[in-house]
Parts: sequence; structure tokens; C-alpha cells
Amino acid sequence: MAKAKGTILVSIVKYLRGHKEEARRLLPPALHHYLDEKIVMSAWYPEADLIALLRAGLTLAGGASDAVLDAMGRATAHEHHEGIYAHLLARTGTQTTTSALWSSQHDTGVMALHYETDHQARLELTGYAHPSREMCAIVKGYIAEALRVGGATDVQAEEIRCAARGDDHCAWRCTWQGRLGS
Repeated sequence: MAKAKGTILVSIVKYLRGHKEEARRLLPPALHHYLDEKIVMSAWYPEADLIALLRAGLTLAGGASDAVLDAMGRATAHEHHEGIYAHLLARTGTQTTTSALWSSQHDTGVMALHYETDHQARLELTGYAHPSREMCAIVKGYIAEALRVGGATDVQAEEIRCAARGDDHCAWRCTWQGRLGS
């Protein structure tokens, strides 16, 4: 069973707790404990639970789901760059560390960054055991924002392969202007 680190669940759980009664109606009873119990940042939780929590949050948020998921990815990038992983990212650089962070947050999948030109890269996620449309959209927002935080401008990110749609892995192509930090 694929698992995700508590650090990934915290934000969506906080959001759902802010709408606790609505969230209870949307979540299956087996997931109601997330609305009351402390999330342990270093603990591992079922990836399927994460996706169910995200879907409940999307329903509560309303609006275009792709825009909401993109915003979730961007917010997570900022949380990592300003919070728990700030020391690591400051020391090693955003573009080299973003793909490495995946394995600290998910127990399946390998993320690799491949530079195609000075202003274009492909990020590939292989072996991820629980691909979903939601996670792919969040990753897209995350990597675009991580590049911006790293100094890029005019960042564009697009998903070019998707395991949730039947491809053998997920991949995103990013283009940008400007110079990335170290």
C-alpha cells in the first residue's frame, strides 16, 4: 500500500477541519478520524486517504478543480521553501532538490529532473503506486512555483504523460526565462 508522509496531509486536513461538518458528510466514516486526531508530521499515512481528503477539499472549495489543485501545489511549494525544508532548499538549490523531496514525502515513485536546454526541463515520476489526476495537477503547480521561487520568470508547466490516464509514468515539461539560483 502506497503511503504519504504526514507533512503532506497537514494542509488539507487543516482545511477540512475548518469545514468539519461539511467534511464529515463528504468523507467516508473510516476517514473521519483525520478531522479529530493529530497528524504526526513524520508518520506515514495511506496515499489513498490523501487522495480522498484532497477530493473532499476540492468539493468544499468549489470552482474549477484544476485551478484549485494548481493553487494547492503552489501553496505546498511555498510551505516547503519557507518552512520545514527551507534549510535544505537554501543549501542545495530549488531545482536540484525539488525532485529529491518526493521520496521524503511518498514511499513509492522516483522523481527525476532532466534538463533539455538552459530554459527547459522535463520532470518524470516513475513507479508511483497511486497516480491520480489530482496529484498530477498538484505536482504541476508545485514544480512551476518551485522554479519561480528558484529565480525563474515566465514559468510554464504542462503535463505531457500521465499514469492516471494510462501512460507508463507521469511527466511534466517546464519552460522558463531568467536564471535559476544555485
